[in-house]
Amino acid sequence: FPVEFFSLGGQGVGIPMRATITSFGPTLLAKVLGLNDTQTSSLGLIFHYADSRGLELIDLKDLRAVVQHLTSDEGKADLKTLGGLSSATAGVILRTLISFSDQGADVFFGEPEFDTADLLRTAGGRGVVSCLELPAVQDRPKLFSTFLMWLLADLFHDLPEVGDVDKPKLVFFFDEAHLLFDDASKEFV
Repeated sequence: FPVEFFSLGGQGVGIPMRATITSFGPTLLAKVLGLNDTQTSSLGLIFHYADSRGLELIDLKDLRAVVQHLTSDEGKADLKTLGGLSSATAGVILRTLISFSDQGADVFFGEPEFDTADLLRTAGGRGVVSCLELPAVQDRPKLFSTFLMWLLADLFHDLPEVGDVDKPKLVFFFDEAHLLFDDASKEFV
């Protein structure tokens, strides 16, 4: 079978797997960050603000810049138009994003974004075996669990419900699966 090698966020020799902050979305990001209901709602407002202004959220730096703008003197008027977003909550979100970035999450967010449909490709009538290289991120389980949450959510969103098929369209094998759960977020577990 043909084989293709990937690396999470380009941390290795495989093709980089990345996602944009926009496609990751506020709901999944809030779960990964461990935000409470108020903070989750506020993060959704921040995404809405960025979308309504045509601001692209490619990576964590972009999202931090929007939050920093909203908490700055010049962004206070914009912050008030959002309604329900306090500067204190925005500050908590900003600190959480900085901490998440310090844990190595920056490498996962960016472009080009990985298309999960690539996991379903065939070549010459055979499925392409996709191998994800993890040595560079094995000591960062939160980054890996973040990636898997996004991947599974994206697959769930994009794949049609087909019931039982004669041949599987996608099969996952996890070597060292304990790495998925050691120090993984409560939401992922």
